[in-house]
Amino acid sequence: MLKVLKKGKTVKFINFIMAFLAMKKHNILASVLVLLFTSQFLMKAYSTPIELSYDDGEFDYGWSNFYPYAAAVKFSPPSASWKIEAIRIHAACFIKGNEIFYIQIWDKNLNTIYSSSFYLSKVFKNATLDWYTVELPSVVVSGDFYLVVVPMFTLDGSQLWISVDKDFPISNNSYIVDASTHAILLNLNSTSSKPGNFMLRAVGEPSTLTPEIKLSSVEVNENYTTIVFTYLGEPRSLGARLIKQDGSFVELNVTRSGENLIVKVGDQGTLNVFVVTQNSEIVGTSVRVEDKLRMLYKSLLTNYTVLKEKLYEANEKINSLEKENDDFKSKLRDSGYVINILEKQVYELADNVTKQSQEISKLNKDVEGLQNENNILLAVVVLLVAFLVIKKFGLKK
Repeated sequence: MLKVLKKGKTVKFINFIMAFLAMKKHNILASVLVLLFTSQFLMKAYSTPIELSYDDGEFDYGWSNFYPYAAAVKFSPPSASWKIEAIRIHAACFIKGNEIFYIQIWDKNLNTIYSSSFYLSKVFKNATLDWYTVELPSVVVSGDFYLVVVPMFTLDGSQLWISVDKDFPISNNSYIVDASTHAILLNLNSTSSKPGNFMLRAVGEPSTLTPEIKLSSVEVNENYTTIVFTYLGEPRSLGARLIKQDGSFVELNVTRSGENLIVKVGDQGTLNVFVVTQNSEIVGTSVRVEDKLRMLYKSLLTNYTVLKEKLYEANEKINSLEKENDDFKSKLRDSGYVINILEKQVYELADNVTKQSQEISKLNKDVEGLQNENNILLAVVVLLVAFLVIKKFGLKK
């Protein structure tokens, strides 16, 4: 059950006033006076920070782990728009060197609204189990949010151990998460092997509604991923931070163009973009940036370059073939002229051949007639010779 605690005040007093109002329901004047008193009390009550928590304040055991593992607690604030001004951590820290840990605020969709690193030595006392408060720059959330603490555990360096309260009731709102992928890995609910409540608390108060930062577009080229967000308000200042996969981070420039906030990213990780409003409140969002799109773009660009060269070669080949085709057409056209001339000559030759065939046929007839005449003459000669021979031999007898 979410506990709403106020410094120097008790919410039970409100319940007392409401009960008193119910008893006096027949007394209109008394009711009005009580209502006025209650409204004044509530206005005064909500003008001071409110602490959200689930634990009972008593430590049972400590938890820590290597990056990217982190402790997270989900809160449902009593106001639709809530301003987180500080967080409280019950923990013990064994400090060696000048090392850091992370505090992050995620929205209900597990997107980072706020992320910042803090030096362990600036927040915790060495080897001292106690409550520690970290002031935040008025981070505004809408609806449910997650308070995430990344201990950045090391074997030979500093070690931050976050307290866990395992006494019932268990809120079912404490989680072990992956700070790199923003995935929930384990819920420390009542049915888990180690049920409990992380002893993390959020201190804040209701806030006026502020414009949100919304993702507008993503463009990829060979060197950068350009991400454009929209913000409808008038920011006092802007900022962006890329948290890399190993937990390190780099600050990035944000370019404002009208309502657009433009960030160029040359690496992969979680990009956090935030705006400081005119009321000194922080509004933020995050997006996961991976090299896959940029690598795909490079691959496509390489393929495009190769295809472009092949297309150029193909165009050159086409131009060469078109030239050869034109030459062929010219030769074919010239060949057509030659063929026409040859056809004419062939026709003439065929006509001559026909005429010659006719003459030859006539000559053959003449030859045949001459042969017949020759045969007749030959027969006559033979008869004449035979007559002469007979006549000669007849006289001798």
